[in-house]
Amino acid sequence: MAASALAAIPPVWITMAKIFSTIFSVVYALSLTLTPVRSRRTASGSSTPRWLADPRTNPSKHHAEVFILKYSAAWILSVGVVIASRAFEWWGPWGYMVYCVSCAAPYLLYPLARPLPGDASAKRRDWYILKANVWIAVFSFIGNYWYTHYFYGVLKADYTFEAHRLNDVPIALYFMTHAYFMFYHVLSNCALRRVRSGFEPDARRFAFECALIGAMAYTTAFMESLTICGFPYYRFENRDMAYTLGSAFYGIYFLVSFPMFLRVDEAAGGGRRGEKAAAKTTFHQTFWEAMGSGMAVLCLLDFVRLALGIDFVMKAGGH
Repeated sequence: MAASALAAIPPVWITMAKIFSTIFSVVYALSLTLTPVRSRRTASGSSTPRWLADPRTNPSKHHAEVFILKYSAAWILSVGVVIASRAFEWWGPWGYMVYCVSCAAPYLLYPLARPLPGDASAKRRDWYILKANVWIAVFSFIGNYWYTHYFYGVLKADYTFEAHRLNDVPIALYFMTHAYFMFYHVLSNCALRRVRSGFEPDARRFAFECALIGAMAYTTAFMESLTICGFPYYRFENRDMAYTLGSAFYGIYFLVSFPMFLRVDEAAGGGRRGEKAAAKTTFHQTFWEAMGSGMAVLCLLDFVRLALGIDFVMKAGGH
C-alpha cells in the first residue's frame, strides 16, 4: 500500500523534495557554526537581533517595511480570490491592466496621500518608501523587458492572454511584478537583518548568509511558479522543468537583488540598537544601484544560457 502510494507521487515532487532537503540541510548546518552577538545595554536601548529596521534610528524604513508587509497581505488575498473565482476569464486587456496597476499603485500613492509615521516630519528626499519604490520599479522593469525573453528562450514559456504589450511582455505584468517584488524584498530585508544583527560578522556568518540568500532565492522562485499554476495563460513547454531548472533560473534575480536592496538606507551592522542612524541613500544612488543590479542579473542569466548552449533571440512581434 505504501509502495503504491509512493508510486502515485509525481516524480517532480520527489525531485523538489530532494532539492529543498539539500538546500535547507546546508543552511541548517551552517547556522550551527554562527556566534551570537551578546545582548548589551546602550544609551538608546538594548542591542538585540532585529527583523525590522530600528524605529528609533531609522523610523522611515521601519514604518515603510511595516506598511509594505500589511498592504502586501491585502493584494495577495485579492490574487487568491481572482484565481479561485477565475475572474480573469472576462477581463480583457484593460481588465488586466486595471487590476495589476491597482495592486502596485498603493505602494506609492498611499504614502504620498498619507505620509507614514516615520516620514511625517521628514523631507520627501529622505522617505525610504519612495526610494524602495524607485529601486523595485527599475529592477522589475529590467526584469520584464529583458529577462522574460530568457524564459521564452530557455524554458519555452509564454503568456497567452490578450494584453497590451511592450517588447512582447504584457504591460500589466510590469506593474504586477512591482507588487510581488516589493513584498519579496522586504521579507528578505527582515531575514538578512536578523542574521546581521544577531551574529558576529565573521567568515562563518558570511558563508551562512550566502547559503541563506541562495535558499531564499530558490524558494521564492519556486513558490511563485507554484502559486500561479492556477492561472492557465502562463504556459511552459515542460512544467516539471519550470519547477526545477526554472526556479533556479528565476532565483538568479534574487541572488543579486536581495542583498543589494537591503543596502538602501540600511544602518551598518544590520540596524542594531545603539548604532548610528543609517546613512541616507540618495535617489541618484538608488537608481544606479538598481540599474547595476539589473545588469549583473542579465550577465548571470546569459552565462547560464551559454552554458546550456541555447541561442537567444528577442522577438518583439511575438511568438
